[in-house]
Order: sequence, then structure tokens, then C-alpha cells
Amino acid sequence: MEEGSDYYVVRKGDMVAVYRSLNDCQAQICSSVSGPAASAYKGYCWSKEKAEYFSSHGLSNASYTISAAELREDLLGALVPCTFQSATGSGQAQGYSDQAHAFSGLEAKPRSSSYSSPNNLNHTGAFDAQPVSKQYMVCVVHFDGASKGNPGKSGAGAVLMTEDGRVISRLREGLGVATNNVAEYRGLILGLKYAIRLGFKRIKVYGDSQLVCYQVKGTWQAKKENMMELCKEVRKLQENFISFEVHHVRREWNSEADRQANIAITLASGAVSEERGDGF
Repeated sequence: MEEGSDYYVVRKGDMVAVYRSLNDCQAQICSSVSGPAASAYKGYCWSKEKAEYFSSHGLSNASYTISAAELREDLLGALVPCTFQSATGSGQAQGYSDQAHAFSGLEAKPRSSSYSSPNNLNHTGAFDAQPVSKQYMVCVVHFDGASKGNPGKSGAGAVLMTEDGRVISRLREGLGVATNNVAEYRGLILGLKYAIRLGFKRIKVYGDSQLVCYQVKGTWQAKKENMMELCKEVRKLQENFISFEVHHVRREWNSEADRQANIAITLASGAVSEERGDGF
């Protein structure tokens, strides 16, 4: 990747990957139909320092990458330990008499965002997971709204996630007859109320509605009375958080929230349904 060029970052679960082009990045989002949801971001001015950091902390030029926690024992077949000498074909590596699966000892370790000192090491040398208070964790909220007719039968949707891409909850609310803008606002309000209920204090919001995102940020001024009231409700909910960010994203990067909003259209007005994820 050339120094100074734009770049794209995809985060899926506990994996982070950097891509050269938007097309490559979008391909990863579209392929994320199973496992953790993927989030994508654009960066500017790639540097030698970034490249060196990624090279020293990850694997360069790999054909495929996967989290060790997601690796099934039967996925790659029989594997044997090898040295760098054997990998290049210069002689036979020692220790090949043990034909046990090279990854049979792998097991998923609980992840923790808290600081771990050497005293946290268990007898196997692995870090013991430390409890993390929700007030220190960031809750990512994707929101959307859908309306058949505008105004027409409408629904609001929201997806709450951890920063590493694990889904906490998928939420849907039936709205009856409403406009698309109202449905978008209701999707955001639905997500924020649930985040408050769960005890989160730090929020990052993502939506594909420019109107809602820019009105909440204060970039645009709400002129219609119903929009003013909805914006006021969001800002009132915002007071419950220590940190609060709103980001406008392209529609294809908000597809899961859009799916929940379209499902919500089938619900009765005021009915709320929830699908729990594995985030907690």
C-alpha cells in the first residue's frame, strides 16, 4: 500500500483487517452473513509507521485469516508442528513423530478490555478474564426506520453491538402509520433507551439518515414540529451517557438495522420484539 493513500479498515469480531480499496472492503461486509457482524471505516494517509505496526502485531500477506477462537479442530485436517527450516523444505523437522492435531489444545479464552498485570496469569500462562463494567464499555448502536408509503405502515429497528462486533441485541418496534423520517428517529430512540436500560454510559451511533444524524449533531436545524420533538427526545436521552457520538454511514453499511426496521413493519403499533445476541 502506497504511503499517503486512503485505506479501509474492516472489524469483524476480534479481527481487524486493512484493505486497499472500497470494493474489497465492501466484499467483506457482504460476506459477513454468519458470525459476528462486520463494521467498516475509511482512513486517510497510510503511513510507513502504520504498516510497521501492523506487520509487527499481525500476519503479513496471509491468504486467509481467522480468529483462533473460531477455528474448528476438523477444519484444516491433520497438521503437524514445523520449524522454519522444514517450511522452506531444507530438511525434516524434529518432533514429527507426534501426529496429534496441532490445534487440538486451542480453546477460546474470554476477552477482557481491562488491564491485566502479571498477577492475573493462571497456571497455564493464559490471562484470566477480568470483569469489565458497562460504564467503561462502548455500546455501538445502528438504527434505521422503514415506511411503506411514506407515510404508511412503518417500523423502527436498532442493533446494539460491542465494539468488537458481537451483537448484544436486535430490536424492532411497530409504529403504525408514520413517515420514514419519524421511523428513523424512533429507531434511534429505541436503541438508546435499550442501551440505557442495559447500563451503558458510552455510545457510538451509526445511521444512514442524514437528516437524523445531522439534526442530532446540531449541524442541521429541525424545522418541522414533529422533528423538533423527536430531536429533543434524543438529546434528553443523550444526557444519560458520559460520551455520545453520532456518525452518518452509507446505507449498505447499515443493512442489519434496515432489516430489523423492515421486520418491524409487520408488528402492531407499539409492539416491541427483541432478539438477543451473544454479546453478553
